[in-house]
Amino acid sequence: MNLKKGIKLIEEIEGTGNYVQRQQYYVVAIRLTLNKGDIVKTPDKCLSHSIDKNLQVYDDGFFEHRVRIDRENLIAGIFYSVQGMKVKGYRKVIISPHLGYGERGLPGIIPKNAKLIVEIKVLREAD
Repeated sequence: MNLKKGIKLIEEIEGTGNYVQRQQYYVVAIRLTLNKGDIVKTPDKCLSHSIDKNLQVYDDGFFEHRVRIDRENLIAGIFYSVQGMKVKGYRKVIISPHLGYGERGLPGIIPKNAKLIVEIKVLREAD
């Protein structure tokens, strides 16, 4: 699978459902890890502009929420990483800083110019 330049596919499990469509809503589980191995524990402040109020955060660092697949609701690296995925699929990718938080980072959460390791599970289509 060829992904956008700046995204490196590490691991993938193909899903059994329909392909993910832009502008549609899905329930996803995401775990964000910094390149040094630290799991980001504040997903409500960093991954999506419209975090669902019913956000579920699990002990393993994954969080689950409903999101629309578009550039307004996801950081670029995650938006491009879900392209070509199927429902029930899984991907682990490394996202370069220019598709994450770049030179600014996210103060107190994500350092400047940080590579991100992101695990994404598309759990189901949402209403």
